[in-house]
Amino acid sequence: MSEESTPIRASCHCGAIAVIVPRVPEHINHCQCTICRRYGAAWGYYHPDEVKIETKPNAVTKQYIWGDREISFNFCDTCGCVLYWWPLQAPSTDGEEYKMGLNTSNVNPEVLRSVLQNAAIDKPTTSKDSTPEPVATQDLDRNFD
Repeated sequence: MSEESTPIRASCHCGAIAVIVPRVPEHINHCQCTICRRYGAAWGYYHPDEVKIETKPNAVTKQYIWGDREISFNFCDTCGCVLYWWPLQAPSTDGEEYKMGLNTSNVNPEVLRSVLQNAAIDKPTTSKDSTPEPVATQDLDRNFD
């Protein structure tokens, strides 16, 4: 099975909540909006139908909803890790992509080593004449659990 089609798992620090998606994201976005900068989130995007959320008994997922009230930021009530954002409104009919964001900071970094990373406000930084430049990352030679 290729890396692109291997399911990946993101879990909070205490392990009470996990998010499973079918593959690595096409890119990882270090969103620069006012809230994501503060969260330090690194989003991978998926259609909500592709996402499975698992919780241990008595685990609680909390939400933070702000601004235009289009998405909720979801985090573990025990350890506080921000795991994902979720759309609160139905898909638009204007062709806008319907997606959710998985905080890939909660995924083993070795799994995401080959994924292009960029910094933009909720979308990749691309132009017609160039491809995005990856965000500088350190070499990860350690074993992460």
